[in-house]
Amino acid sequence: DDMRRSSNAAERAGADVVRGTSEQLVVASVDPALMAQNVAVAAESEGLGICYIGGIRNNPTEISNLLKLPEGVYPVFGMCLGYPDQNPEVKPRLPVESVLMEDYYRDERDEEQVSGFDGTMKRYYLERSGGNKNTNWSEQLKPLFTTKLRPHMQSFLQSKGFGLK
Repeated sequence: DDMRRSSNAAERAGADVVRGTSEQLVVASVDPALMAQNVAVAAESEGLGICYIGGIRNNPTEISNLLKLPEGVYPVFGMCLGYPDQNPEVKPRLPVESVLMEDYYRDERDEEQVSGFDGTMKRYYLERSGGNKNTNWSEQLKPLFTTKLRPHMQSFLQSKGFGLK
């Protein structure tokens, strides 16, 4: 996202700008996600397919150099748009009651809901892969918390001016 443009604009307006805060990192991550989701909804309504590419964070310096991203700007994810040559089944999502909460955070039924969703995803993966992908949602998450940690992101973000003050 681009904190450079907004911080420069605030500076030109006379602000004594503070850069590199945790809040700016949150805004710099949420804003492109919101925009991309709107693009996805619009694209899908026109028959286009979309695919988010979180893997660009595997090599953020290389991507930044390729795209000539200055300080205050970093790649959050990529997004591909195009006309699909297949019509695959829509990938299941966690039940709404698992993620949409009213008044306060609730997770009393979390284990039961995740277990049910694991069964749904296992069936989805088996059907979509012709029996070659025998896994579930929880198993797919394991690398996110064990091996796919992307520890390089901290120093990369600091190099882009997000020192997390």
